[in-house]
Amino acid sequence: MRTPLLTSLILLASSTLASAATRTVAQADHEPAPAPTPTPAAPPPTPASAVPPAAPAPIPVPAASAPATEVIGAGTATPVVIERASTEPASITEVGVQRLPAYAYPEDLTRGLKHGSLWLTFHGLQWPYMPSFSGGKRFVMGLSGWGWIDNAYQKFAPFPIDNPHLEENRIRYWKQQARMLLRVTPTYAIDRDYFIQGQVELVGTGDQSIQRSAVGGADTDDLYLRLGKWNRWDFQFGRFEGWEVFHLGMGLDFNTFERLGAVGPGDPQIGYYGLSDNQFRPPGASGNFAFHYYPLRILRFELLGLAGNVSNGPAYGTRPVAILDLGWLKFKAGVEYRKLINQQLSNQTDVTSKGVGAALQFVFLPHLEFGLNAAQGTIWNIDGNGNLLPEASVTRTSVGGFANVSNGHPRHTLIFGVGSLMTWTEDQNPITPNPVDKYWLYQGYVAAQYVIHNVFYIKLVAGYSRSHFALAGNEPRVEFDDEMYSARLRFSFYF
Repeated sequence: MRTPLLTSLILLASSTLASAATRTVAQADHEPAPAPTPTPAAPPPTPASAVPPAAPAPIPVPAASAPATEVIGAGTATPVVIERASTEPASITEVGVQRLPAYAYPEDLTRGLKHGSLWLTFHGLQWPYMPSFSGGKRFVMGLSGWGWIDNAYQKFAPFPIDNPHLEENRIRYWKQQARMLLRVTPTYAIDRDYFIQGQVELVGTGDQSIQRSAVGGADTDDLYLRLGKWNRWDFQFGRFEGWEVFHLGMGLDFNTFERLGAVGPGDPQIGYYGLSDNQFRPPGASGNFAFHYYPLRILRFELLGLAGNVSNGPAYGTRPVAILDLGWLKFKAGVEYRKLINQQLSNQTDVTSKGVGAALQFVFLPHLEFGLNAAQGTIWNIDGNGNLLPEASVTRTSVGGFANVSNGHPRHTLIFGVGSLMTWTEDQNPITPNPVDKYWLYQGYVAAQYVIHNVFYIKLVAGYSRSHFALAGNEPRVEFDDEMYSARLRFSFYF
């Protein structure tokens, strides 16, 4: 057989190699080693401090391989073979962070003159609009926001000379205010149609008579969750604003002098009413919930509800609004209701507000847009004993209009705007011989705005306001007026 012969040859070769190795070692112990064959001399070593770093070896790219196989219980009667994945499975959904692209601000039908006040309003549209265009799952963290800095001057001029608040209201202000907002909008698009979306608006404020957050000037505007189907319906919960009906134009901005008008420290309080009791973000430990429905491209509905604790009392309310949007023509209408009670069960305080409002707006691209607004609301105030407080129960009526004219230039947009607003307030005071307090407030402005690179806005606003107060319970009736002049330069950045 061949096997013994092969074995003998292998043993003989091994013995020969071992004997040679032994002789070599012995020779190295007693005799100098023979000179090696000459080789080219190597360059002298470089000092360690000057040794350039070796170029990193290229990172090998692992080739696709079959799953690793592991045998458990090898050699036993029942071995188990397990195949393990060689790498971790890829994420199911890619995650991206992006500045909101242009399509996130829908304009299937024109919103208004580009960079004008109507254009900065979304008329009930679902935005930010962030669907999955590929039809697969998609998660995106959208970033956007804006900031502005105002430099404003205001002067009051009360009259006549027998005005009881003459000296108290003879004041003037010079003020700089600022507000910066970062909007973060995580959106999970399930497919082309369905989505889940959240939004938080982180706000830094400069002055603005901070009320909601008196620590550090930090605040939040929007803070909500929303889910639904793009361009069909959605449910929204949290802190957010209801759809706008009453549009004020390029002036009368939030947190500005012309927004308040000629109402001095000693004057009775009066402010415009624009179906706005439930429109703005609710204060305190309260929040909104809404259902939005889009049956047609031109027709939109919002059913908004309010619940929570407002002014140390439980409150609830609703505000349904409808918008017919043909692009060049927009008609908006709504009603609202809110009830506020005291948290003490024995206290019968009950403040009920109701209102109705409508607006008609026209857009003629690229040069003109204008609109008219009207709204009326009532407040009935019952005290803790269940008695009506007629002096605190009022009817508020506001009418107004605006117009904006643009040069229509796509890169150097210049817009001029004007606006006027009139508000009347009457209470239900039964005191004779003059049973009713009557106030009115006029507010007007002119504005000019220039836009740089489509993101930086420079706006100058000049405002005028006059108020009139007629107080009941005196003979003759006490009547006085106040005037206010203001100027404001605003720098804004939208991103």
